[in-house]
Amino acid sequence: MMQDDFRVAIDIGTTKVCTIIARKRPDHRVEVAGISIVPCSGMSKGMVADSAAVTAAIKESVTAAAADAGVEISSVYAGLTGSHVESKNRWANVPRSDGMRAVTDLDISAAKKAAGSMDLADDRRLLHVIPRSYALDGLHGVRNPLGMHTGELHVESHVITGSISKITELHNAVSDAGVRVSSMVVEPLASADAVLTADEREEGAVLIDVGGGTSDIAVYHDGAVVHTAVIPVGGFQFSNDLSIAFAIDFDSAEQLKIEHGTAAPELAGMKEEITLNPTTMNQPLTISKREIGQVLKERTSELFRMIQLKLEEPHLADIPTDRIVFTGGGAKLDGFLNIAKYIFQRKVRLATPRGLDGMPEGTNDPSYSAAAGIALWGMRNLPAENHIGERKSATTSNTSGTVEKAPTGALSMIRGWLPKREKETAGT
Repeated sequence: MMQDDFRVAIDIGTTKVCTIIARKRPDHRVEVAGISIVPCSGMSKGMVADSAAVTAAIKESVTAAAADAGVEISSVYAGLTGSHVESKNRWANVPRSDGMRAVTDLDISAAKKAAGSMDLADDRRLLHVIPRSYALDGLHGVRNPLGMHTGELHVESHVITGSISKITELHNAVSDAGVRVSSMVVEPLASADAVLTADEREEGAVLIDVGGGTSDIAVYHDGAVVHTAVIPVGGFQFSNDLSIAFAIDFDSAEQLKIEHGTAAPELAGMKEEITLNPTTMNQPLTISKREIGQVLKERTSELFRMIQLKLEEPHLADIPTDRIVFTGGGAKLDGFLNIAKYIFQRKVRLATPRGLDGMPEGTNDPSYSAAAGIALWGMRNLPAENHIGERKSATTSNTSGTVEKAPTGALSMIRGWLPKREKETAGT
């Protein structure tokens, strides 16, 4: 009997690991078969800082998601981010026989190979080669040349590379959890796949996923990606600023951000007071919500200035990107979008993941855009494969001989964690 088409995506973030088991239905829609979210403390700015802690979180998340779906997971798509991720656009000549003839599937395959044939530094690895457009005998802007006649064929591609050492560290952390890494998906692409509309991709838009340790950027125009970048600043740094400003431990700062945080201090009342217990004082400290907001506003403004610098690349000068789409848990901070509108002077919106049916309550949230996008990207762009083994039985026998339903580990894990964290602004 033919197995269902299952793909498993893991978003390994600074604050959490999210595993999604996705299944492609006969009508080609993609639905969630299993999901698990567990805390993670072994990542820093999108890169592995404590491999043992990361592996433990991955193993816990994969096990719970597998129990929820009733499957055995053998392979996964793993999300990759960090400031070591770099991109550029390049043209390549497609080798083909002389003479005017129609472009074939073999030519398209040769174009992808030619686009990826480039000299890389010893410490760099090719991650993605995404064809953007073709040129036929000097005619530029052709999106699909199949069947068209030409003597010369060139391809323009968006090429993404990463540090071999950083990629290997993450790969090993996943492998040590007992699952094979089928492919790594750069998270700016994944998040964009989950939240951008067809019109936004066509007309021009900037996707910014503000996660726990990084902010991932992807710029689209004419239906294709033209720029990707990663900034090593996310929700963790927002909480860390509060921890330093008010001399409180990080967990208290995180909770302060969740419950009272705002990036618009001018809208917060001076009389709204919060009592803290600084580690450097023997008595409580009373502060106003406006003071909290001032710290968070400064960090928000600094992040936006860093984003502006990433968008000042020469090849983006003529790209009409008058819309910025934010996602990720960090973008949920009160007042965040108002500052974005003021600084960028563009249309902005906060996006949740789309394209995955059956997301459990509490997970159809900007914090899970990257995880959803990794699954969708794999379904749409990577070779067909199946990430699971044989389906488990839906029931298990206990010692008394009666039959009971197997526990839904992932959903219980979500319910046990989300009530405390679902408003978290740290994101992934």
